[in-house]
Amino acid sequence: MLYGIKDAANLHVYEQVAGGGLKPVLYADYAKTSSIDFTADSIYAYNKTTKAIRWDKQREGTFKTEMEVFELKWLSLLFGTTMSNKTMPVAKREVLNVQAGGAGAELASVPKAGSLVIFKLDSDGISHGTEQTAGTPATTEDKYSIETKALTFNATTFSTAGKVVCYYLLEGTHNTFTVDNVSFPGGYTIYADSAVRGTNQVDTFVQYQLLNVKPKSNVSLTMDADNVARLSIEWDILADSTGDMMHYVEV
Repeated sequence: MLYGIKDAANLHVYEQVAGGGLKPVLYADYAKTSSIDFTADSIYAYNKTTKAIRWDKQREGTFKTEMEVFELKWLSLLFGTTMSNKTMPVAKREVLNVQAGGAGAELASVPKAGSLVIFKLDSDGISHGTEQTAGTPATTEDKYSIETKALTFNATTFSTAGKVVCYYLLEGTHNTFTVDNVSFPGGYTIYADSAVRGTNQVDTFVQYQLLNVKPKSNVSLTMDADNVARLSIEWDILADSTGDMMHYVEV
């Protein structure tokens, strides 16, 4: 029977843990492409100028996946870390209207102490004008005061209504991971579900079992206004303790 394949495999990703166990960490049924490649080095004996005998050695395998939709856990996996909830500052930018006389502006959130920086905006509503610094706006131009989130500016600086842009840090609990210079991906086992269809038009479900894989820690995530971002991952297929690299199993 002849077979054809038209499918990107669904992936069960298991982390290899101490003691030889496996811990499931990700399941992906949304990969756009998946491919398995094996190569080997060859040494030849020649009969004069013709290859007569070949010895093969050093088999190497690569598993490649590409996704257009994905869980953010994939990114942390590639950097050898995990997602977690932590208290972290995030940068905020707000454009606020200021009434004539300097009142009427209020931030959406309470800024982290010492992080607030304010500029008066030029008439185009975009370009930075004079920086507004903390002080006593009742007596000094280009000064502001803040009470919780409410801002007050100098009446002369804002003799007419205008706009300000406010930059500040906001602290809160966020889902996050950190990239450092010492953490790299660990070892994994991947079970890749797929199907092959015979000339009898019947599907046979198969599983490619990649016994010992390690993702390459080369990450390129291009954000493009005109094209969908694609996450490409390349895994080295290594031999396990028995020398096996992959099982092909008809389910």
